[in-house]
Order: sequence, then structure tokens, then C-alpha cells
Amino acid sequence: MIPGLNYAVSGLSANQRALEVTGHNVSNLGTAGFARQGVIMATALPHVYGNWKVEMGVSIQQIRQIRHLFLDNIYRVETNAQGYWEARSTALNDLQAILAEPMAEGLQSALNRFWDGWQELSKAPESLTIRALLKQRADALVDCINHIGAQLNKLQKDLNNEIKLRIDEVNEITQKIADLNIKIMSAEAAGNTPNDYYDERNALVDRLSTLVKAETYLGPEGNMDIMVGGYYLVSKGKQTRIYAQPSDDLSQFYTPMVEGFDVEIHLGQGLIQGLLEARGQVSGAKGSYDNGTPNTTADVTIVVDIANNTTDDYRTKLQNNIRELAEDLRKRGLDYNLRLMVIGVDGATEFESVNFGRDVDALINKITSSVPVTVEYTYDFGDVIDKAGEAISTLNPEVNRYLLMFTGDSLNGDGSTASSDDIKTYQEKLNAHGFTLSVATKTDNYSGSDDTGESGWDALTGRLYDITSTGYVDLMRAISKGINDDVNMKISTIPEDLNIISSVKKQLNALINIMAREINYIHQSGKTLNGADGGLFFEPVNDELPIEMGNLMVAGSLNDFNNIVASAIDANGDNTLALRIAGLRNANLMTGNGKVLSLDTYYQNIIMDVGNKGQEAANMLESQKKLVQQADQLRQSIMGVSLDEEMTNMIKFKYAYNANSKIINVIDSMLETLIYRLGLAGR
Repeated sequence: MIPGLNYAVSGLSANQRALEVTGHNVSNLGTAGFARQGVIMATALPHVYGNWKVEMGVSIQQIRQIRHLFLDNIYRVETNAQGYWEARSTALNDLQAILAEPMAEGLQSALNRFWDGWQELSKAPESLTIRALLKQRADALVDCINHIGAQLNKLQKDLNNEIKLRIDEVNEITQKIADLNIKIMSAEAAGNTPNDYYDERNALVDRLSTLVKAETYLGPEGNMDIMVGGYYLVSKGKQTRIYAQPSDDLSQFYTPMVEGFDVEIHLGQGLIQGLLEARGQVSGAKGSYDNGTPNTTADVTIVVDIANNTTDDYRTKLQNNIRELAEDLRKRGLDYNLRLMVIGVDGATEFESVNFGRDVDALINKITSSVPVTVEYTYDFGDVIDKAGEAISTLNPEVNRYLLMFTGDSLNGDGSTASSDDIKTYQEKLNAHGFTLSVATKTDNYSGSDDTGESGWDALTGRLYDITSTGYVDLMRAISKGINDDVNMKISTIPEDLNIISSVKKQLNALINIMAREINYIHQSGKTLNGADGGLFFEPVNDELPIEMGNLMVAGSLNDFNNIVASAIDANGDNTLALRIAGLRNANLMTGNGKVLSLDTYYQNIIMDVGNKGQEAANMLESQKKLVQQADQLRQSIMGVSLDEEMTNMIKFKYAYNANSKIINVIDSMLETLIYRLGLAGR
């Protein structure tokens, strides 16, 4: 009977514990992150006495969480993608609100009114009333542009601050997971199953997966290690923090770094990566090309071959007119720098590139003082490229570099040849040093000669100019225009990437900078109503930076409406320049999507691109929400509390508990009979 009592007591205890677990499940019905628990019962190990085995009833082997790790991983993958698209969608919605297109108060409307103002001025070029209207519309355009720039900067700043907050949240979560690991390992070592700690840890991992791409690894001691971007942020009870560091000394844009390693960490997809791309993974320093400031630099190395050119005397023409090149570059609003290399010099043993900056007089004196060789002169153009490249080796690699060759001879000098391998080598060297090559030479030297075997310059570049031109002023302006067109092409060609705000700033600033510089160039070439030379129409607020959003104003001199230029000459009724400026809206000045575009079309492409990306992000976010919901439903079907199932279990355990109670009562009655009544007969 005593073993029978043990059976019943074990059953009573086991089912009582099972009822407690059922009650715990029911009380957490609807609790986020709770995984239902189940009692695993098994036959207790029997006691063996020699050949006699005594059964010990039932024992609770484990109170386990009922969840599916595979479904957990699927859920976390989908929430990770949802966080990423949520950040992008929100940023694109904010961006569309800032651009306010196609609303009446948008930039397109301000541009239309501005261009229409020039059209009106062309009809009445002497009207001060129309000039006043044009000035008013120019002011409105500038205000609109600068307002958009300020709003975009604020949006970037807000996103940057949120990145910092989310990085702090990652650290808070990983610290809690590390602390829970210690508690769980301690409980597991004591033989307990800390399911509630598991629930708390899994809920933290769910949230972490929304922020970053987290890889989880379960250890044998119950610990969960977390790896992000190849670094363990949690290893058992140890946490490795990430921190937000400005991307460079002059920037306030944060980059996530790993503490102790001090290297940038790539967080994979997730909310933080979405925020980084929305803000732009660029330097936030003022004047940063990556963050939208137009690169209007032009470092020009002028190579002058003075050997054997006395017949054509282009050297003298060059000396007399090279000032026009510098002046035209200035009028076009380029941040230019001039260098000079003179070759074919008597007694010179090697090429030398000298930096003259903007000192054109010193540059001209250098050409004038150089003495040409008197014998047939040949050279290796590869050496010219290398020497010119050495002189600019310390330049910021983002500076636009131009190699401008003036020579009366074919490639490598009169009578010289260059093999196809030489041509390939020269092209590779030009690319390595970042040079864009232009050549002013005789038209006979454009192409090679089959008779002499001489190599033509067209093997290296299509930018060819006639050095025998009688109009050297026009030649200098044509070369300047070629450099300007190349700068404009580079500014307006924005590589496709995942950045949002910084990419749009690049495009808008390209549009604004090119528009302002082209208007300024035309405006400076005309005459005011008073007959004076025209000046700038737009000016930068800060002369040290290119014209861009936030760094644009209408020239102060135009407060006198007489100074607005409409005519090319000092003649009544001349509307030539007003028409030219009005026509800029449809001029193919921009490059986008591999095409040459007008200013209006370029802006429309920006708006269309933002709209398409916004719609894509909204669709992806909606799709991800459905996938997350589906994944959660799947895992909740396993881990979630079912009231029907728990009620069934409660009834089952209750009946089992009652049955074991009855067994105890029966055994108690038997023992009572045995103890108190056995042996009473015969008394």
C-alpha cells in the first residue's frame, strides 16, 4: 500500500503543477511575446531492491516553452525588412511634402513664373515695370529654392538624430539580453527552466531584428549570442556596444562604429539602415560634394609645345589671348586653377608643371621666356601625362582635372609614331590621373597619316580645336565652353544609389547651379539700360562655396532695375539676351539617365523619380506588413495561448488530480482498517 500511496502523491503533485502551468498560460492570454508552456510528464524511475522493482509513479520532466525557432527566424527576417522599408517610405513621404509637387507653391511653378518673366522682358526690353516684375519673380524663386534647401537640411538633421537614438536603443537591448543570459545560465545550471526569461529575451530579439540584421546563436548553457555585421554584440553575459560617430571632423552625420574595434559596422537591412540611406551615407560637412554641393572645380594643366612653331606663330597668339580663357572660365562661375608645362624648350631635360593658380601674367611670362629647340623634336606623350599627373597628385581626388595641349605637331611630335599599344597606355594614364584631354592643333593632325605613319590626336580625344584659327578669342571661349560643358555633365550625372535625401540634393543643386551659372554668363555679356557692362544676376551668399540651395541670392546690384540686362549691345529695343535667357529652360544643359536634358525636363525627372521611389517604398512596406502578419500568425499558431486547448487541459488535469485524490482516500481507508481494526477479533 505504501508504494500505491507514492503513486498517488506523485500524480497529485504532477497534476497540481500542470494546473498551475495552465493557469499561467490562461493569465497571459494576449500578452505580447508570451510563449505558452507545456508540462512534460514521464514515468518516474523505479526503485530496484534486488529482484524487486518498486514503481514510483509519475514525474515532471520539463516545463517547456512551445515555440518554433524556424518560424521565429522567419518572423524576424520579415520584421527586419519591414523596418527598412518603413524608414524609406516615411522619408520619401516627407520629401514629397517638401517638394510640394505638383502643387501651385512648388519649385516648378516658381521656375515657370521666372522664365515667363524673361519672356515678358523680351517683349518690352526697356520697360522698368517688367524689370521690377522679373526681379520680384527672381526673389520668389530664390526664396523657394533656399526654403527647400533648409527643409531638406532639417529633414537630414532629424533623420541623423533618430539614427543616434536607434543606436542607443540597440545598446540598451543588447545589454538587457546579456543580463538575461547571465540569469538564464544561472537558472539552467541549477536545473531550472526560466521560461519567462526566455520570453523576455525573445521579445528583445524581435525588437532588435527590426532595427538591425541580427544573427542569433543558442549556446549549450542556455545563452543566446547576437552577431551583427560580423561582430558579436552579445556573447554570453558580455555586451559589445556600438556608438554613433561623426563621419569626419567637420561633419555631424553619424556613422555606426563598434566599440573596442573603432571600425564602421554594416548593420544589414533594418530600420537603422533605412534611416542611414534616407539621410544619405555621406559626409555632412558643409560643402561636401557627396551631400549635394556641386563640384565646379576645374584644375587646368596647359601644355604648350613651342618646338618648330615659328611659321604659324600660334605661340604669340596664345600669349596674347590665353587671358581670355581664364576670364571666360571665371564668367562661367568655375572654380578654376591654371598650371603650365612648356615642352620643346631648348636645353630642357625633363618636363616641368608649374602651378600659377589664377596669375595669368606670370603664366604668360613663362611661355614668353621659354626658348624653343631648333632641331626636330619628338617626345613620349606618356611622359607628359605622368609629369602633369605628378604635379596634381596631392589634389583632392574629387577635383575635375583637365589637360589642355597646344601643339602644331602630331601626337609625340613631328614625324613620330605611336603604336596601338602606346595609344592604349596613354589612355590608361589619362584615366589613372583623372585627366580629360583637349587638344588644339592643326586640322591635319586630328587624324593620323598613312603616308608618314604619324599618329593623330583623335586616337585619344574627340575634343579637338583648330590652332590655326584666326579668331583666338573665339578659340579660347570654345575651349572654356568645352570645360564648362564637361563640368556640367559631371555635376548633373548622379550615379544611381540607395541614398535618398543626399541624392535629391545633388540633383536639385546641379539644376540650380547650372541654371544660375548659365544665366550669369549670358547676363555678363550684355549691356544694362545705362549702357554699362552687365554683371552677375545670381550670387552666392558665401563666396567660398558654389551656388546651391541655401547659398543663392539675387545680385544686390539688381535692386536698380536698370542693371537687369536684356540686350547684347547698347541699342534701344534689343532683346537678344532676354530671349537667350528665356530659352535656357528648354536648352539641353543637363545629363540624366544617359540622355541630354533641358532644365525643365531634368527637374520633372527628379519629381518623377521621387514619386516612383515613394510608391515603390509604400508598396514594399504594405507587402512587408502582410508578410510580417502572416509570419506572426504562423508562429502564434504554435506559441500562442489557445483558450479552448487550455480549458481542455485544465479539465484533464483536474480529473487526473481528483482521481489521484481518490486513490489516496482509498489507501487511507485501507490503512485505517489495517491499523485500527485488524486483530480486534477474539477480544
